[in-house]
Amino acid sequence: MIQIKHRSFSTLTFVLLVLVLIVSSTSCKAPNLNILGSYMDSTKTVGLSNYPFPYEEPQIKRYDIVRVKFAGSSVDVMELLNGNGGIQLETVKKTSEGADQIGQQVDKDGFLIFPLIGKVKAEGLTKDQLRQELLTLVSPILKEPYVFVDLPSRGISLMGEVAKPSSVTLVRERMNLLEVLAQVGSVTEYADVENVKVYRENFDGTRVLAHLNLKDSSFLNSPYFYPKPDDVVYVPAIKQKLVKNFGQMYAPIATIVLALTTLIVTLLR
Repeated sequence: MIQIKHRSFSTLTFVLLVLVLIVSSTSCKAPNLNILGSYMDSTKTVGLSNYPFPYEEPQIKRYDIVRVKFAGSSVDVMELLNGNGGIQLETVKKTSEGADQIGQQVDKDGFLIFPLIGKVKAEGLTKDQLRQELLTLVSPILKEPYVFVDLPSRGISLMGEVAKPSSVTLVRERMNLLEVLAQVGSVTEYADVENVKVYRENFDGTRVLAHLNLKDSSFLNSPYFYPKPDDVVYVPAIKQKLVKNFGQMYAPIATIVLALTTLIVTLLR
């Protein structure tokens, strides 16, 4: 009777030992440490179908902070337009990076409001288009007018297997995806750069989820090579990391079970 139990426990011990070895070997498997320097599969020259890329200036959205300043030789009019006549035009808004955005906030209907010229539709315009519109409106009342329009820096969100997942401010209006990744220390060794996802909400309300393969040089010709403000970039993990995490989670449990089984077998001998 004892021999049967001993044989049964010995078989179980052997099976558990094999499982522990398999799990341990997968959990200790070395990551692809070369991923940081292997965005491209090889050196290639890509013929861009539309070069130079037409730069799409960001459009103003509702609740954006827009900074507008008027200048001209009619000092009194200029001061009124800039809110120096007692009308508070500007607001201060904290960004996710802690910086202040100073300017006038576009209202829920997409308008900005100014003394003397009233409500001006800003939603859907680029900053240059808004500047031209304001210049037209103030020309009859402001001599030698000049209008300055600025949109505070906007950013994109980086998630997943990047060194520092965060919201990143675009330091230039035109930064490519690799430059943006460099802002957060690039990707981790477990990044699946062949299946990067970019979520984008267009001004017309349509939503797009694009897939990019950063190891395929054809992505240089992708419309998502240049991220737009408010894009969300997600870098998924390779399956190897999932296996590693599984091994790290269950290997200690299997080791304990194996130890207890071995103890029981020893006591029953």
